[in-house]
Amino acid sequence: MSENKSHKTENTKDQKTAFYDRLKEELSKNPNWPAEYMYKFIMPNEDENIDKIKEGFENIEINLKKNYSKTGKYISITIITKEKNPDAVIKRYKAMEDIEGLVAL
Repeated sequence: MSENKSHKTENTKDQKTAFYDRLKEELSKNPNWPAEYMYKFIMPNEDENIDKIKEGFENIEINLKKNYSKTGKYISITIITKEKNPDAVIKRYKAMEDIEGLVAL
């Protein structure tokens, strides 16, 4: 692996680690866990992507809402579910990282 590519990979890992650290800090301010949590994802509107999102929430009760972009090229998915603690939220986000073009809000 070239030094430039290795450096980019390290930066990406550092950014993800910083993101999850900040998220955990914010979520930990809520003293009322388990609690409802709202996930919001934007991604290319492909059945495979939508299926992967749904797989990440198998075996739990969710409220799922879909909105499509004007052109139909992108979809936003909002999922509300009850999570037991901040670590469970972060674990679920990490499980979605491999979805091509996914933006988690």
